Amino acid sequence: MPDMPPTGFVIGTPRCNLQPATCDPEWEVGRVSWKNLLAPLTPLYATVVTARAAAYRRGWLKVHRLPVPVVSVGNLTFGGTGKTPTVIALVRELAQHGRCPAVLTRGYGRRGRAPVVAVGPDPDPSLHETGDEAQELARRLPGVPIVIDADRVRGGREALRGGADVLVLDDGFQHLRIARDLDLVLLDAGDPWGGNQLPPRGRLREPVSALARASALLITKMSAQPEEQIAAVTGRVRRLAGELPVLTARLVPTRVRTSDGWRGVDVLAGQRVLAFAGLGRPADFARVLEDAGAHVVTTCWFADHHSYTRDDIRRLEVEAQREGAVPVTTGKDAVKLPADAQAWEVEAEMLPIEGSWSTLLRLLPGMGP
Repeated sequence: MPDMPPTGFVIGTPRCNLQPATCDPEWEVGRVSWKNLLAPLTPLYATVVTARAAAYRRGWLKVHRLPVPVVSVGNLTFGGTGKTPTVIALVRELAQHGRCPAVLTRGYGRRGRAPVVAVGPDPDPSLHETGDEAQELARRLPGVPIVIDADRVRGGREALRGGADVLVLDDGFQHLRIARDLDLVLLDAGDPWGGNQLPPRGRLREPVSALARASALLITKMSAQPEEQIAAVTGRVRRLAGELPVLTARLVPTRVRTSDGWRGVDVLAGQRVLAFAGLGRPADFARVLEDAGAHVVTTCWFADHHSYTRDDIRRLEVEAQREGAVPVTTGKDAVKLPADAQAWEVEAEMLPIEGSWSTLLRLLPGMGP
């Protein structure tokens, strides 16, 4: 790790100060922050999401059961829990067990609404048709259909026509139209409860009581010494949802694409880097780099799902040259960069601390011992 904390800067619409871990828009009108101005909307938000969940639970809104097992990977908070690397890890595990998985995703941030199917490693649909996360999924899961459709019931039926025998629902905890056989909820070890409040004052998508409908929890982004984090999270989970299975995982870099092609993670050791990304919790990316031995000399955090312009890249490269550093970013961001961008891409995987995903997969029909 560097001796001193890295400096930081923000390009585009400012949304945080120089400390990525505390990214938090707080522009003020007079002396009153926008969160305080919108705080009266919180009860309305809570009423809407609670009523919607109740409507599905009571059968007032239809839940569709598809004829193959469905695994949902979702979260309780907005952004930053590691859903995409978890989906990748679970799809690979299912394939290793002889299953034919497909991923259902809505394709956040894409242009157009037409359903598309992307199959990597070089998917035909463009980034604009798929969105950044779906594009990354297709590239990292070659041969696996990534079905991009806001109507994921329709997307699931399309995947079945293509031969899928298990469906992985990306960002699915709040997508209640599809019945799921395994409802996995991710909690970020660094911020599991999203400030304990619903928008606009916090990052909870639903009240924490919604965990009662989960099948299992996965605490992600664990530190090297996770015991205290596990105890703090599981204690509250037990009070809210009883004896749910609780697993833990850590985001680990696996390889780096440099100007010379893919290299091992050791290429980061001692390297001065400018870390940039458009993520929900970008400080986690800087931490991954530091854990790999990189010297993060400065950071640049964009808004989540940011679309990079030529001017963005030019300014990043100028800043990196000034610092004597290499621009380094994530796989999700790399798919949006121009082909000639001088930036390294770090590929990371979600690895279970327990050693395997077997505990989780045993909860899925047909996957038991």
